[in-house]
Formats: sequence, structure tokens, C-alpha cells
Amino acid sequence: MGGQVPGSPWLVLFIGPLVVLIGVLGYALVFPELDERKPKREPSSVPMAEKREPALDAVLQVLSEDERKVIETLVEEGGTMLQKDIRWKTGLSRVKTHRILFRLSKRGIVSAEKYYNTNRIKLADWLQKGKKP
Repeated sequence: MGGQVPGSPWLVLFIGPLVVLIGVLGYALVFPELDERKPKREPSSVPMAEKREPALDAVLQVLSEDERKVIETLVEEGGTMLQKDIRWKTGLSRVKTHRILFRLSKRGIVSAEKYYNTNRIKLADWLQKGKKP
């Protein structure tokens, strides 16, 4: 009456890689911005329509593509927009726009104030043209 299960080496050989595969897929779903297949954007490819503030150029170089899109939209509109308008102008989803703006506000790049059923987003003064802290 041995307690050995027949076929247990096959079970280990099947379950081990399956667990690793599930772990890798879960990681890729949680951190999609780490996908290496996305083309890298060169800093020189950022269009320079007009002379910008040096601080704004420095900030744009370290932002992700979606964050850069949001900041450039804010700059084009004068530095203040409603969150729902940012969503429509950039073409991002509601949740993605919220998450991007949350990250930017934590870093002090934008500020948000409640405005009826949305937020009014304002670019930081130190990033706007002609305004000094």
C-alpha cells in the first residue's frame, strides 16, 4: 500500500510551465507599458510648432506617449481644460485619462479641481509660458 500516485512526474512537468506561463501573462496584463514591441519615440521626433518653455521641454522628454499627448493638448488649449474635453481631444478612454491625470497631479505637473460632474485640469504655473513661480 504505497502512497505514490502514478504519473506524478508528468503532472509536475505539466503544472510547472503552466504556472510560469500564467505568471508571465498576469505580469504583462498588470504592466502593459513595459511592452518592448512598442516603437521607441525619439526626443527629436516631438514636433516643435513654437518655442516652448525649457521646463516644458524637459518634462515632455520624460513622459510616456499618452502623458505627453495630454500635456500637449493642455498647452494647445491655453493650460486649462475640463477632464472630459481632454478625453475627447486625446482619444483616450475615460479610465486611462483619469489614471494619467492622477499620475501627473502626483508629480505636480497638473492640478485638478472639482467642476460639476468632471474636473477642471490646469497645467502647473511653472510649465506655462510667461509665468514664473
